This record gives sequence, C-alpha cells and structure tokens, in this order.
Amino acid sequence: MKLSDISIIAWLSEYHIKTETGKPYDLVDHMFWFDILRDMHPKQVWLKAAQVGGSIAAIYKFLWCAEKLKMNVAYTLPTATDARDFVSGKIDPIIRNNPILQSYVDEKDSVEQKRIGQNTVYIRGTWTERAALSFSSDLNIHDELDRSKQSVVQQYASRQQHSPHKWEWIFSNPSSVGAGVDVAWQKSDQKEWIITCKDCKQKQILSWPDSVDLGREVYVCKACNQELSDRNRSVGYWNAMKPENTEWSGYHLSLLMAPWTPASYIVEMYRTKSPEYFHNFVLGLPYEGLGGRLSEAEFMDNLDDTPYAIEAPIVIGLDTGLPNWYVVGGNQGLWSAGKCDGYDDIRQMLDRWPKSVVVSDQGGDLHGIRQLQEDYPGRVFLCYYRMDRKTMQLVTWGKGDESGKVVADRNRIIQLVMDEFKAKSIPLKGNQKDWWEAWTHYANVYRVTEEDSVGQERFVYQRSGADHLVHAISYWRIGMDKFGMSQAGSVKPDTEFMRGIGSSYAIDPMVGGMPANAFRGVKPPKDWRDV
Repeated sequence: MKLSDISIIAWLSEYHIKTETGKPYDLVDHMFWFDILRDMHPKQVWLKAAQVGGSIAAIYKFLWCAEKLKMNVAYTLPTATDARDFVSGKIDPIIRNNPILQSYVDEKDSVEQKRIGQNTVYIRGTWTERAALSFSSDLNIHDELDRSKQSVVQQYASRQQHSPHKWEWIFSNPSSVGAGVDVAWQKSDQKEWIITCKDCKQKQILSWPDSVDLGREVYVCKACNQELSDRNRSVGYWNAMKPENTEWSGYHLSLLMAPWTPASYIVEMYRTKSPEYFHNFVLGLPYEGLGGRLSEAEFMDNLDDTPYAIEAPIVIGLDTGLPNWYVVGGNQGLWSAGKCDGYDDIRQMLDRWPKSVVVSDQGGDLHGIRQLQEDYPGRVFLCYYRMDRKTMQLVTWGKGDESGKVVADRNRIIQLVMDEFKAKSIPLKGNQKDWWEAWTHYANVYRVTEEDSVGQERFVYQRSGADHLVHAISYWRIGMDKFGMSQAGSVKPDTEFMRGIGSSYAIDPMVGGMPANAFRGVKPPKDWRDV
C-alpha cells in the first residue's frame, strides 16, 4: 500500500494534481485547505465565502474518496443547470488535466454521473423530486445548500439507508442566521483560522472591519495596526471555538484569509454591495438584516381581540395541495386560518358569503381548483408567481380572456407581508394558539441573495419546512389589494426594495391604496362556521 492510498495530501503531491486550468494545485497559496482536505470526519460543514477555492478542494476530496475509500458519492448543487456547468467547467477539465484521474474514470461516464472503478459519483440538481431517486450513496455532499431546495436535499438521506458510512458534507455560502448551512455550523466545533502578527506576535482571527484599514485599503493587525502581508494572512492554524461539539467538523472561510484577495477588493465590495451580499459572499457569514426574517414577537404583536363585524369584502387565501391550507379575512384583518381535505369547506364559505372571493395558487392542485373556479365564476382567481421584468408591477390582474388570473412577484409579496406584520398593519383576530401554526410556517422561510445573469442582485425566499400559510396569507393580501377598501389597483412597487439591495424597505402607509391602520375593529369567532 502506498502513502497516497491513505493520505489525500500525499496523493496530491505524488501525482502532481492540477486544477481545471492545468496549473499545479499549490497548497502554499491554499495553506488553510491543508487540514480541510485531509479531514475525513463523516459530518463536515464549510461556512464559506465565494471564490475561496472550495469547489476545487471538494472535487479532489470526493474523487479520492470514491477511488480510495470505495464510496458512492451524491454531489448536489441548486439546479440541474448548475450541476451541468459544474461538470463541464470544473470536473471534466480537472479529469482531462490529470492522467491519474483519467485512469480512474470510466470512458462511458456522463454529465450526471462519473463511474470510478466499482463506484459512482452522481452530480445532481435539487429542484426536481426525481433528482434524489434511483441510486444509493455513502457520501452526500451538498454544495450551495442555502440556494438549494431543502425538501429535496432532505430526501438524499434516504439514499444512504443501506450504507455503512452515511457521511454528509455541506459546503455553502450562508444566507440567514438559523437557516441552511448555519444550522449545521451551530452544531459544529466552529473552527476559525488563527494567524500571528509578524510584528507584535499577537494571535488573532481576521474579521471585518477590525482587520482592514478602509483609508489605506490594507489588512492590519488588530493589536498593533501594522500592515499584514499576504504571507502573514495565509500562514496560520485552525482552532476549534467550540471543541465540545464533536458531531460536526466545521470550518469558516472568508476572503480575508485568501492571500490572492487584496484589501482593496474587500473595501470595494463593502462600498458597492448590500450588507447581505457582503456578509454572505465576502465574509462567509450569515446575515440577519431588517427584512430577512419575521420573528415570533413581530408576528404575534399583531394579535387583536377587539370586537369586529364580518362584512364584505371577504377574501379567502388558499394554498392548494394535500391538504388545502387557507386563511380568511377582510378589511379589519385576518380572522381564521386552517386546513381541509378537498374543497367542501371552501365551497361552504363561498356559499355562506356570496360576496367573498378566493385567491389561490394555480399549481398545487391542477384539477380541483379549476373546477372550483368554473363553479363560482368571477369569484375564484388563480395566482401565478412570476417577476414582471417590464413594468416591475408587484401584482397584475388579468383582463379580458385572462380575467380569472393574477400574476404576483413571489419574493416581493412575501417581503411586503412580512414588513406589514412588522409594522403591526395586519391584525390577527384571536389568540396565540389560533395563529401558532401560521407563525411556524413563517419561521421556516428565509431570504438569500443571488446575482442574476447580468450581475444584478436579487433576493429569493427559500424554505426549511412547511410554508403553506405564508403563501395563503400572501394570496389573501393580493386579494385585499383589489377587493379591499381601495380599488386603486396593484400594490405599487418600491424600486430599492424590488432590487433587493437593502433591507430598509420603508412601509408606505397607503400601500395599494389600503391604509396601514385600516384593519381595525372586532371580536373573532373561534371558527368561521360560528359566524
């Protein structure tokens, strides 16, 4: 047995492993990767910035594990397109540039899988249920977890039922506190990169803003304020901040420790990018901004037990599926939330209140909701989540042949409703028990920042669990925009908010023509049937 059979570091050296560009992989410039590469802990989490070399290190690790440890590997990225680009842009060039890897890989491999000896590496996206089916895995690697579909990611664990290993590695730019990669990070030993100042010998963790002089645009020692060289930043060691957490081996990688990243770039990113982007992609840290999540206190502060009269307009927000989830309310707030099998309860409400309307998703149940729309003409509207790139309208109601259709910007309507809850603008009739399940659904959604194809920042809401009532309330809010106190039309967009650049979206007291304090009055019935 050779040393390279038991040591990935020896393997990299013995076979002079090259990168996707054909250059030798140099651990001198990637010194902080030395311990991470050789770490074979079954549960690993990398809380990382962008462009720190994570993809290359991950490829070396899983190819070595497949060949030397005889593991089947499932490697996921957010979408199938991401997976194809990863294979064509990273994996295939690395294999072509390294004869030893060519000898490992079956010539009949494909984009979605690489046959390595008797084992297979599967490279998949996470936005289709099919992605997690029909194969077995010993090692699941989830790259860019925070931008992946969480429910599909969770299904990958079922691929390990018959594996003696059941390893799980997570690598991702973080998003929000308590979501995505941060969940595993909080369970880990949380290793940070420790350097020693060459001048004053002070040991320290590179951090923002103390390790950067904004005026001189140089890295500096926190203790003596002397400039830190690239070499000084790259030489260090990993120290576990929570050594008692042994379940996960965790590493935090920021661009501050990357010797190829000048301080001027860090300062430029700070001045030109949103705080959310700067934290996630430059510092490799989760960000909890004003608009990122809705807290329990902010949601429950909307509870209102004052008497009210149930009167038109009445809007039923409906998220279809198995089961159907709904909320009911009017100008004076929301008074009911629940779930039901089928549509009998919804039909009873429509019959009981002849002027009530339903706004529902169009895709959860293709047949049932369309039959309901046919049975109650002019009273059931199907909502399509799309971004209107031409007019930037937040909500657009169909006309003519499309009169039963409404188009809404999914992420911005979720943010709008959250902001209105924070402003105590949507009374919730009842008590904490009545609305607890709705709150748990809001607790499951969190915001991530992405760049589109032209480099513009946009935010997207992901979920870590059930979020049905989030959408039901959004559909109700869309209905109130049209059928509520004002007929003013669509909720007007806020351009700064629409871009997702900041988290300081100001609540307009007349959003959509509906005063922020309009929902007032009322003692709620315990159930809509009591009305």
